[in-house]
Amino acid sequence: INQAGLGRGLQFELFKPAAGEAGREFYAELPITLQVTGSFHQLATFISGIAALPRIVTISEMKLSPFKSNEPNSGKLSMAATAKTYRYLQEDEQ
Repeated sequence: INQAGLGRGLQFELFKPAAGEAGREFYAELPITLQVTGSFHQLATFISGIAALPRIVTISEMKLSPFKSNEPNSGKLSMAATAKTYRYLQEDEQ
């Protein structure tokens, strides 16, 4: 996820994985709190890049707002979201 953002020119303000995975019946989920800054196009290609990852990653609780900076009309946005990654549990983990 981090590489998908950096490769598109985004600036990560926050990348905070949860303390541990949440176990479900046959899979585990790891929430990651994100806050990134970039142009609308950079954010859109970032989301598209996440969709193309080999592992399932969902984005939820997404909030877009104008980036507050000393440069008025910079065109930058700030995105706060939760990314969740998933993996199947091995038989001994279920």
